[in-house]
Amino acid sequence: MPTAQTEFRPLTAAEQKDLADLLKRQAAGGGPAVRIGDPYQALVNLSVPRRGDPEKNTDLVTAGETVYLTKEEAERINRRQPRPVLRPAKESSEPLPRIHPREMSGRIFAPPPPGPESDAARPDPPGSSHLVEREVRIPEAGEPQVGSENLSAAQAIDIPPRAQAGPTRR
Repeated sequence: MPTAQTEFRPLTAAEQKDLADLLKRQAAGGGPAVRIGDPYQALVNLSVPRRGDPEKNTDLVTAGETVYLTKEEAERINRRQPRPVLRPAKESSEPLPRIHPREMSGRIFAPPPPGPESDAARPDPPGSSHLVEREVRIPEAGEPQVGSENLSAAQAIDIPPRAQAGPTRR
C-alpha cells in the first residue's frame, strides 16, 4: 500500500493568527469547571456565559457545583440577582443555603407605569373600572326541588305520557 505524502511547511502569518485565535477561544470558552479563574460555588442553578463565544452560548451550572470565574464575572452575575448566587469555593465546607425560587424572582409587584413620552399601554386610572353583577341563573333551579312531591293537585304539573315507539311484545 502506498503511503500518503504530507507537505510540511511553516504556517503563514494569516494561518498563525487564525490558529492563535482558535486556541484562545478554546482556552477561554472551555466548560465552567475547566476555565481559568477563581473557584466559585453556585448556590442555585445558573446559566454561565461562555467567554469569547460569538453565539453567546451558556453553560448550565447546578447548585453546589464549582465554576471558575474571574472576579468581574462573579460580581456581574451576583449583581443581576436580588440575592447573591455565587460564593467563593473556599467557604464550601458549610452547607448550601436553601434559596426559594421566589427569592430569586425579585419584586412581585407590578412594574411602574410607562412615562408620558412612551407609546406603551398605560393602566386604567383608579376608579375607572367597576364590576357589574348580573342576575345569577342556576341551571338546577328548573329541576324538581326537595319536597315538591307533596304539592297539591292545583300546583302539580300534569305530564302527558310518551307515545310508545315501535311494536310491543306480548
